[in-house]
Amino acid sequence: MAMIVVAASTRLFLGPLPYFLTSVPAFVLFTVLRRKVPYISLVIAPLLPIIVESIALMMANFRGGFLVGDIVCLVTALLGLGEERPKERMIRRLGLSGKGSRNMVLSLFYTFGRVERIEKVNMSQSYAMVNGGSFHFSVNIPGSGQVNMEIPLEDIEEVAVHQSTSSGDLYYPSLRDMFLPARNIKLVGKPKIQDYFLVVRVGEEAYTFYEEPRTVLELQEKIEKEKELPGRPKQSPGEPTA
Repeated sequence: MAMIVVAASTRLFLGPLPYFLTSVPAFVLFTVLRRKVPYISLVIAPLLPIIVESIALMMANFRGGFLVGDIVCLVTALLGLGEERPKERMIRRLGLSGKGSRNMVLSLFYTFGRVERIEKVNMSQSYAMVNGGSFHFSVNIPGSGQVNMEIPLEDIEEVAVHQSTSSGDLYYPSLRDMFLPARNIKLVGKPKIQDYFLVVRVGEEAYTFYEEPRTVLELQEKIEKEKELPGRPKQSPGEPTA
Protein backbone atom coordinates (compact mmCIF):
# COMPACT_ATOMS: atom_id res chain seq x y z
CA MET A 1 0.00 0.00 0.00
CA ALA A 2 2.85 2.38 0.86
CA MET A 3 4.21 1.85 -2.64
CA ILE A 4 1.18 3.26 -4.43
CA VAL A 5 0.76 6.05 -1.86
CA VAL A 6 4.28 7.24 -2.64
CA ALA A 7 3.74 6.74 -6.40
CA ALA A 8 0.49 8.74 -6.36
CA SER A 9 2.10 11.54 -4.33
CA THR A 10 4.72 12.07 -7.04
CA ARG A 11 1.93 13.87 -8.89
CA LEU A 12 2.66 16.90 -6.70
CA PHE A 13 6.32 17.35 -7.61
CA LEU A 14 7.06 15.51 -10.89
CA GLY A 15 6.18 16.36 -14.47
CA PRO A 16 3.48 14.49 -16.41
CA LEU A 17 5.81 11.94 -18.06
CA PRO A 18 7.90 11.09 -14.95
CA TYR A 19 4.65 10.85 -12.97
CA PHE A 20 3.21 8.43 -15.53
CA LEU A 21 6.38 6.29 -15.57
CA THR A 22 6.41 6.17 -11.76
CA SER A 23 2.75 5.73 -10.86
CA VAL A 24 1.49 3.35 -13.55
CA PRO A 25 4.05 0.55 -12.90
CA ALA A 26 3.40 0.88 -9.16
CA PHE A 27 -0.38 0.49 -9.61
CA VAL A 28 0.07 -2.40 -12.05
CA LEU A 29 2.33 -4.22 -9.58
CA PHE A 30 -0.13 -3.52 -6.76
CA THR A 31 -2.97 -4.99 -8.84
CA VAL A 32 -0.93 -8.07 -9.74
CA LEU A 33 -0.19 -8.62 -6.04
CA ARG A 34 -3.76 -7.83 -4.93
CA ARG A 35 -4.23 -11.26 -3.32
CA LYS A 36 -1.49 -10.43 -0.82
CA VAL A 37 -2.99 -7.17 0.47
CA PRO A 38 -5.97 -6.49 2.76
CA TYR A 39 -9.28 -5.78 1.05
CA ILE A 40 -9.44 -2.26 2.53
CA SER A 41 -6.27 -1.40 0.59
CA LEU A 42 -8.00 -2.44 -2.64
CA VAL A 43 -10.90 -0.11 -1.78
CA ILE A 44 -8.61 2.83 -1.04
CA ALA A 45 -6.35 2.37 -4.09
CA PRO A 46 -8.78 3.82 -6.71
CA LEU A 47 -9.30 6.87 -4.51
CA LEU A 48 -5.61 7.83 -4.36
CA PRO A 49 -5.34 9.38 -7.87
CA ILE A 50 -8.54 11.35 -7.22
CA ILE A 51 -7.38 12.59 -3.82
CA VAL A 52 -3.93 13.63 -5.05
CA GLU A 53 -5.38 15.33 -8.12
CA SER A 54 -7.79 17.25 -5.89
CA ILE A 55 -4.88 18.42 -3.75
CA ALA A 56 -3.02 19.51 -6.88
CA LEU A 57 -6.05 21.51 -8.03
CA MET A 58 -6.19 23.33 -4.69
CA MET A 59 -2.50 24.14 -5.16
CA ALA A 60 -3.24 25.50 -8.65
CA ASN A 61 -1.03 22.77 -10.10
CA PHE A 62 -3.32 21.45 -12.81
CA ARG A 63 -1.96 20.25 -16.16
CA GLY A 64 -3.85 18.15 -18.64
CA GLY A 65 -0.95 15.75 -19.15
CA PHE A 66 -1.34 14.41 -15.61
CA LEU A 67 -4.84 13.12 -16.41
CA VAL A 68 -3.42 10.29 -18.54
CA GLY A 69 -1.54 8.83 -15.57
CA ASP A 70 -4.52 9.44 -13.26
CA ILE A 71 -6.92 7.61 -15.55
CA VAL A 72 -4.61 4.63 -16.15
CA CYS A 73 -3.94 4.26 -12.41
CA LEU A 74 -7.64 4.59 -11.58
CA VAL A 75 -8.72 1.99 -14.15
CA THR A 76 -5.97 -0.41 -13.09
CA ALA A 77 -6.97 -0.17 -9.42
CA LEU A 78 -10.66 -0.62 -10.26
CA LEU A 79 -9.89 -3.79 -12.23
CA GLY A 80 -8.16 -5.29 -9.21
CA LEU A 81 -11.01 -4.28 -6.91
CA GLY A 82 -13.61 -5.68 -9.31
CA GLU A 83 -11.89 -9.06 -9.35
CA GLU A 84 -11.65 -9.33 -5.57
CA ARG A 85 -15.04 -7.87 -4.60
CA PRO A 86 -17.09 -11.02 -5.33
CA LYS A 87 -14.59 -13.10 -3.34
CA GLU A 88 -14.82 -10.71 -0.40
CA ARG A 89 -18.61 -10.81 -0.59
CA MET A 90 -18.57 -14.61 -0.46
CA ILE A 91 -16.27 -14.93 2.55
CA ARG A 92 -18.20 -12.28 4.47
CA ARG A 93 -21.41 -14.20 3.87
CA LEU A 94 -19.70 -17.21 5.43
CA GLY A 95 -18.52 -15.20 8.43
CA LEU A 96 -14.88 -15.16 7.31
CA SER A 97 -12.47 -12.30 6.68
CA GLY A 98 -8.90 -11.53 5.73
CA LYS A 99 -6.75 -12.06 2.67
CA GLY A 100 -6.12 -15.69 3.64
CA SER A 101 -9.83 -16.52 3.43
CA ARG A 102 -10.19 -14.50 0.22
CA ASN A 103 -7.39 -16.51 -1.39
CA MET A 104 -9.38 -19.69 -0.72
CA VAL A 105 -12.00 -18.54 -3.25
CA LEU A 106 -11.39 -19.71 -6.81
CA SER A 107 -12.68 -17.99 -9.93
CA LEU A 108 -14.13 -20.34 -12.54
CA PHE A 109 -16.85 -20.62 -15.16
CA TYR A 110 -19.99 -22.60 -14.40
CA THR A 111 -22.86 -24.34 -16.12
CA PHE A 112 -25.52 -26.81 -15.04
CA GLY A 113 -25.17 -30.33 -16.41
CA ARG A 114 -22.31 -32.08 -18.19
CA VAL A 115 -20.34 -30.47 -21.01
CA GLU A 116 -18.74 -32.09 -24.04
CA ARG A 117 -17.15 -29.04 -25.68
CA ILE A 118 -16.64 -25.53 -24.36
CA GLU A 119 -17.72 -24.09 -27.73
CA LYS A 120 -21.19 -25.64 -27.39
CA VAL A 121 -22.29 -24.07 -24.12
CA ASN A 122 -22.63 -20.64 -22.58
CA MET A 123 -20.90 -20.64 -19.19
CA SER A 124 -21.20 -17.88 -16.58
CA GLN A 125 -18.70 -16.54 -14.06
CA SER A 126 -18.67 -18.35 -10.74
CA TYR A 127 -16.72 -18.16 -7.47
CA ALA A 128 -16.25 -21.31 -5.42
CA MET A 129 -14.70 -22.42 -2.14
CA VAL A 130 -14.83 -25.26 0.41
CA ASN A 131 -15.66 -24.24 3.98
CA GLY A 132 -17.40 -25.62 7.04
CA GLY A 133 -18.10 -29.04 5.54
CA SER A 134 -19.83 -27.60 2.45
CA PHE A 135 -19.00 -26.69 -1.11
CA HIS A 136 -20.03 -23.09 -1.80
CA PHE A 137 -20.30 -21.52 -5.24
CA SER A 138 -22.16 -18.72 -6.98
CA VAL A 139 -24.33 -19.05 -10.08
CA ASN A 140 -25.78 -16.41 -12.37
CA ILE A 141 -29.55 -16.81 -12.63
CA PRO A 142 -31.28 -14.59 -15.23
CA GLY A 143 -33.46 -12.04 -13.49
CA SER A 144 -31.92 -12.73 -10.07
CA GLY A 145 -28.23 -12.07 -10.66
CA GLN A 146 -25.59 -13.92 -8.65
CA VAL A 147 -27.10 -16.51 -6.30
CA ASN A 148 -25.07 -18.42 -3.71
CA MET A 149 -25.32 -22.22 -3.67
CA GLU A 150 -24.27 -24.57 -0.89
CA ILE A 151 -23.82 -28.34 -1.16
CA PRO A 152 -22.87 -30.41 1.91
CA LEU A 153 -19.75 -32.40 1.08
CA GLU A 154 -21.41 -35.59 2.28
CA ASP A 155 -24.04 -35.20 -0.45
CA ILE A 156 -21.46 -35.07 -3.26
CA GLU A 157 -21.35 -38.46 -4.99
CA GLU A 158 -18.76 -37.68 -7.65
CA VAL A 159 -16.08 -35.06 -8.18
CA ALA A 160 -13.93 -35.68 -11.24
CA VAL A 161 -11.98 -33.81 -13.88
CA HIS A 162 -13.02 -34.66 -17.43
CA GLN A 163 -10.94 -33.91 -20.50
CA SER A 164 -12.52 -32.86 -23.78
CA THR A 165 -10.61 -32.87 -27.07
CA SER A 166 -11.94 -31.07 -30.13
CA SER A 167 -10.43 -30.18 -33.48
CA GLY A 168 -10.38 -26.94 -35.39
CA ASP A 169 -8.61 -25.12 -38.18
CA LEU A 170 -4.99 -24.39 -37.33
CA TYR A 171 -4.65 -20.69 -36.53
CA TYR A 172 -1.55 -18.77 -37.48
CA PRO A 173 -0.71 -15.47 -35.77
CA SER A 174 -1.01 -12.38 -37.96
CA LEU A 175 0.14 -8.78 -37.85
CA ARG A 176 -3.29 -7.88 -36.43
CA ASP A 177 -2.53 -9.88 -33.27
CA MET A 178 0.26 -7.48 -32.37
CA PHE A 179 -2.27 -4.72 -31.75
CA LEU A 180 -5.60 -6.46 -31.01
CA PRO A 181 -6.54 -9.55 -28.95
CA ALA A 182 -5.80 -12.68 -30.95
CA ARG A 183 -8.80 -14.48 -32.35
CA ASN A 184 -9.01 -18.21 -31.58
CA ILE A 185 -6.03 -17.86 -29.27
CA LYS A 186 -6.48 -21.46 -28.11
CA LEU A 187 -5.77 -22.69 -31.65
CA VAL A 188 -2.46 -20.88 -32.15
CA GLY A 189 -0.09 -23.62 -33.28
CA LYS A 190 -2.53 -26.35 -32.19
CA PRO A 191 -4.71 -28.50 -34.46
CA LYS A 192 -6.46 -29.91 -31.37
CA ILE A 193 -8.03 -28.19 -28.34
CA GLN A 194 -7.94 -29.85 -24.93
CA ASP A 195 -10.31 -28.51 -22.30
CA TYR A 196 -10.64 -29.66 -18.69
CA PHE A 197 -13.89 -29.61 -16.73
CA LEU A 198 -14.59 -30.33 -13.08
CA VAL A 199 -17.87 -32.21 -12.68
CA VAL A 200 -19.55 -32.25 -9.26
CA ARG A 201 -22.46 -34.70 -9.16
CA VAL A 202 -25.17 -34.71 -6.50
CA GLY A 203 -27.76 -37.38 -7.15
CA GLU A 204 -29.09 -36.91 -10.67
CA GLU A 205 -27.78 -33.34 -10.89
CA ALA A 206 -24.38 -32.37 -12.22
CA TYR A 207 -22.53 -29.05 -11.91
CA THR A 208 -19.67 -28.33 -14.31
CA PHE A 209 -16.83 -25.88 -13.74
CA TYR A 210 -14.29 -24.79 -16.34
CA GLU A 211 -10.89 -23.15 -15.98
CA GLU A 212 -7.24 -23.90 -16.61
CA PRO A 213 -6.24 -27.42 -15.47
CA ARG A 214 -4.36 -26.18 -12.40
CA THR A 215 -7.47 -24.43 -11.06
CA VAL A 216 -9.95 -27.27 -11.59
CA LEU A 217 -7.48 -29.79 -10.14
CA GLU A 218 -6.98 -27.55 -7.10
CA LEU A 219 -10.73 -27.39 -6.47
CA GLN A 220 -11.08 -31.14 -6.94
CA GLU A 221 -8.29 -31.73 -4.42
CA LYS A 222 -9.89 -29.41 -1.88
CA ILE A 223 -13.27 -31.14 -2.11
CA GLU A 224 -11.79 -34.64 -1.92
CA LYS A 225 -9.48 -33.72 0.96
CA GLU A 226 -12.31 -32.23 3.03
CA LYS A 227 -14.60 -35.19 2.29
CA GLU A 228 -11.99 -37.61 3.60
CA LEU A 229 -11.10 -35.71 6.80
CA PRO A 230 -11.99 -38.02 9.72
CA GLY A 231 -13.77 -36.56 12.69
CA ARG A 232 -14.22 -33.11 11.17
CA PRO A 233 -16.45 -31.10 13.54
CA LYS A 234 -19.80 -29.98 12.25
CA GLN A 235 -19.95 -26.26 11.50
CA SER A 236 -22.63 -23.90 10.40
CA PRO A 237 -22.08 -22.20 6.99
CA GLY A 238 -21.32 -18.88 8.67
CA GLU A 239 -18.87 -20.23 11.24
CA PRO A 240 -15.14 -19.72 10.47
CA THR A 241 -12.95 -22.79 10.35
CA ALA A 242 -10.49 -23.28 13.18
